[in-house]
Amino acid sequence: MELYNNKFRYITDYILNNDNFIITAHETPDGDAIGSESAMYSALKSLGKNVKVVNADSMAERYTFLDYDNSFQVLQNNYTIPKDIEKYTLIILDTNDIYNIGGINEKILSKAKHHIIIDHHESFEKTTDNILIMSNASSTCEILYDLFDFFSFEIDFNVAQALFVGIVYDTGSFIYPKTTAKTFRIAYKLVSKGVLPNDIYSRIYESNSVSALKLQAKVSSTLKLYYDQHVAVQIMLKETIKECGALYEEADAIINTPLKSKTIKVSVFFKENSEGVLRCSMRSKGSIDVAAIAQIFNGGGHRTAAGFKSRYPLEEIKEKVLKMLEVYFN
Repeated sequence: MELYNNKFRYITDYILNNDNFIITAHETPDGDAIGSESAMYSALKSLGKNVKVVNADSMAERYTFLDYDNSFQVLQNNYTIPKDIEKYTLIILDTNDIYNIGGINEKILSKAKHHIIIDHHESFEKTTDNILIMSNASSTCEILYDLFDFFSFEIDFNVAQALFVGIVYDTGSFIYPKTTAKTFRIAYKLVSKGVLPNDIYSRIYESNSVSALKLQAKVSSTLKLYYDQHVAVQIMLKETIKECGALYEEADAIINTPLKSKTIKVSVFFKENSEGVLRCSMRSKGSIDVAAIAQIFNGGGHRTAAGFKSRYPLEEIKEKVLKMLEVYFN
């Protein structure tokens, strides 16, 4: 922790000495992104700051309970950029890649007074005080807990609930490799604030729509196995989403299903959004580093969970990814 004290102090002092903030996260925000945004929003509001949350994409319906003030805005939904945007600081959460925040990069970051990044994904070395990356942390929400603790911010129920959601999501309910004793200690303190673990689990994992269930069935039917059944590949096209009457963000958990098999070591999910933008998500077990593959295509993530936006057609990028995985299974 001492290694990060200077960055904690810089961010704390900056927040206390400035008034206007916009909070954002990566495209198609997940539980850790939404949880960290909600927690940071509540914290800044309690300090009397003028704060907005603006994302490039909509959040999944199951996370809307964290939007306590109906404050989350979506850039593409005719959001009006403040006329005095040059007075705002952009806080980027759960990604250290400014190209992974969609149109926020061009329309807000490029015009803002300053920016702060708080993230836990692996990255190239960044030494400036406004960029806080703790790659050993289980989640961005775990980092925010440390940050709030550093400047003695009193965590209320709303903040505790938001942080707990992010930690539960990004640890896979406390089973992923970055889950530590510290993670459990933080979870204990958040539950002590009144957070109900069974309620959070139900909201995150047991609140999908029927259309999402249909989407999962359709995507599962595309499953193909490679390298002696160690690699699973699934595909979701934009036509599939439309056919099921589902939303793109409802597919975020589908990638985890193949890993429930003892044999499968890597799950790869190629998915198009409604505009036809193709992304590749990857999950792995053991020593297989999918982040290294994602970085080759200007993506990022963790060793066991990573992804990127593809500039190649589906069959071509599928072939490239499978070729890169070959070294693990020869």
